[in-house]
Amino acid sequence: MRDSVVQVTVSGLIGAFIINSSIYILQLLGINVLAPWLIAANVFLEQDLVTTTLGIIIGLVGTVGLSIASATIILLLLRWTGYDYAILKGIIGVNAFSFSTMGLFMPLLNITPSIRSQPLTNIIALSVLTLTGAILGALLKRFSVTVK
Repeated sequence: MRDSVVQVTVSGLIGAFIINSSIYILQLLGINVLAPWLIAANVFLEQDLVTTTLGIIIGLVGTVGLSIASATIILLLLRWTGYDYAILKGIIGVNAFSFSTMGLFMPLLNITPSIRSQPLTNIIALSVLTLTGAILGALLKRFSVTVK
């Protein structure tokens, strides 16, 4: 894959699948965790529309967009600092991006304020994002190394 836009798009789609399916499986197992697609839908919709079918679709598209943005950050980080330790750089890139979005912008914009009272959701999100960052870092390294 030579095109960096295609690299981050494919990686972002994979990342969104990992995040959304992981949380969905945890919910099926009975773990009370707030879904990322509902949080993403809350960015665009009023609270009463978030859980509708259209709200869930908008939320899923939102998580794909955030995952593509995360992959872009990782790819830039890899290009600026080199491809050594790509997994660690993926973890750092995703977590830095998620801390800025969830820790800064969500409270400022009053997006899903209830999440601050859900420590389980936050620790699971951190864990899933860390795993996703590692996978994205490895994928982007592989995509980029095959180009050279």
